Amino acid sequence: MVTRLSGFSGSGIDIDDTVKKLMTAARIPYDQLGQKKQTLTWQRDEYRAVNANLLDLRNTLGNMKLPSSYAARKATSADESSVSAVATANANAGINNIIINQLATTASVTSDSLDSGGDSTKKLSEIGTGFALGDKTTLTVGGDKGSTTIEFSGANTIAELVNAVNGKSSTTGVKLSYDSSMDRLFFTSSTTGDSSKINLRMKGTDGTGQNLLSSVLHLPVTGATPSTTLDDVGQTVAGSKTLSSVGYVNSALTADQNLKVTVAGTDYSFAINNKTTVAKLIDNINNSELGKTGVSAYLDSAGKLSFFNPNDSNTLTFADSTVDSTNILTNLGLDAGITTTSDLDYSEVASSGSNSEIVYNGVTTGFASNSFSINGISFNAKKVTTGAPVSISVTQDTDTMFNSIKAFVDKYNTFISTTSAKLSEEQNKKFQPLTTDERNAMNEDDIKAWELKAKSGQIRNDSLINSGLQSLRSGLSGSIGGLSNGSINSLSEIGVGTTLISGKSISGSYLDPGKLYIDDEKLRKALDENPEEVMNLFLAKDGDATSDSGDGIAERMFDRVTSLMDKIKVKAGASGSLDNNYTIGKSFLDLNTKMTNLTRKLDSLETRYYNQFTAMEKYISQMNAQSAQLTNAFN
Repeated sequence: MVTRLSGFSGSGIDIDDTVKKLMTAARIPYDQLGQKKQTLTWQRDEYRAVNANLLDLRNTLGNMKLPSSYAARKATSADESSVSAVATANANAGINNIIINQLATTASVTSDSLDSGGDSTKKLSEIGTGFALGDKTTLTVGGDKGSTTIEFSGANTIAELVNAVNGKSSTTGVKLSYDSSMDRLFFTSSTTGDSSKINLRMKGTDGTGQNLLSSVLHLPVTGATPSTTLDDVGQTVAGSKTLSSVGYVNSALTADQNLKVTVAGTDYSFAINNKTTVAKLIDNINNSELGKTGVSAYLDSAGKLSFFNPNDSNTLTFADSTVDSTNILTNLGLDAGITTTSDLDYSEVASSGSNSEIVYNGVTTGFASNSFSINGISFNAKKVTTGAPVSISVTQDTDTMFNSIKAFVDKYNTFISTTSAKLSEEQNKKFQPLTTDERNAMNEDDIKAWELKAKSGQIRNDSLINSGLQSLRSGLSGSIGGLSNGSINSLSEIGVGTTLISGKSISGSYLDPGKLYIDDEKLRKALDENPEEVMNLFLAKDGDATSDSGDGIAERMFDRVTSLMDKIKVKAGASGSLDNNYTIGKSFLDLNTKMTNLTRKLDSLETRYYNQFTAMEKYISQMNAQSAQLTNAFN
């Protein structure tokens, strides 16, 4: 093996510099392959950019293929302040009459002034008569979703009561708010209509004999059922076991259990597994059909599972309906030692909502909400009318159709302009992709300027794209076959074409690469007079897979755009495509193979050059030594 020498030696030759120059010349074919690969990369990117623009155009055409883009209806109310209307595509054109006799209402209960000075941090013992700081009671809140029972005392503040009620609003459907400026509590149902309800029950009376709803919460006011002391009504059931709301009912369960609660002959079943917490069980009970009857479960202040039943004539009973060795009642403290109290002293206030009452085209009906739909029209009732009907006219929404067609034309013109500019872009053959050595010798600005020119014209006059554009132009200019005689069958008949003449002004010429122009007045006239024919112009489909002559503009153009996109993908692939799946990618693979083989040859050539220079230096060194010996011999 010959040792490689570098730098200056006996010959005085700079071996590294000499080999570098020799290799620069030898590397020219490799650099040319790299330049070709870079050029193909730019071409691929240009093709993919065209496809990205085609995708935007196809998405617009996809919307144009939807009947809803043409069948849109517009509803106009003669009295928007009383009732507004929005028509769907299913609404029939014509005049409809509607009378609003009654609006749907929400159940609500509002207190009198709490005399708290607008301070939500005031304790309940400070706003009620005879409700001492240590006194405790329960408030049962019932709504359209279910019921819950909340324990509180005179030490709790107004804000804490509000938070406690709202914390269970998903269970009850009842929200509570406090307005400091009015110093009042507002209970409101989350729904409207006959099913909307609020039922508030509070246990006990204060020191003056008044019920607590009245003396503490200052309920009720006008609009709610008068507060009543419910003597001999109600039942509470408390278990004998202290529980934690965050604890599991029984974490050791190996099979699901079912707690059965029976009231008035009806059974309600609640599944319990080893991940069911006491709080979750309580929520499930209160959210159930059982909760909607007014029965609620809660943990009392002693941690005992308790139930409130508003009607003690329907006694609650409990059972474990699962046949196995586990008795879930034992875990809940409901198997023995249950404390049952009947004939309770409760006060109650209730409120319910009501459905709307409307008369539509002479037919009286009602809805739970003030927003409702009839015959494809969505109404929003705002106030009661005075008995006179409000006319609702439904017409074709030509604005939506016009905007849909205009959006397509704009998107098509943008694609045509962008693509045509690329097809006519100047190709600078003198500016080839830079080699590594060339890039190293230039600054960044010069590199950018050079590559801007080198990239130009990569798809100039490309036959594939030119052919695709011609297909799109012919698809737009050709008439639609198979439509009935005398009907609109071309874009020019609705004021859309490559040439537009308005007075003495002419838009569009051979200089424009097929852009479309719209005669707004002619298009709107066609939409107003013949909306169905315009829709057929775009949506017609003859079902003939061998020809699109009978297909509408949207159908035809969507298919042609898709065809062009597919052809471009065959040549340039898509993002993420493997190189062996498209034409340019296969060229990449071929170039990579050639560059790899050439790299090996160049490495071998460089080694040979160094070996040759090393051998030369060795012989020169030997000759110099012999010359020195001869010189010494003659001296």
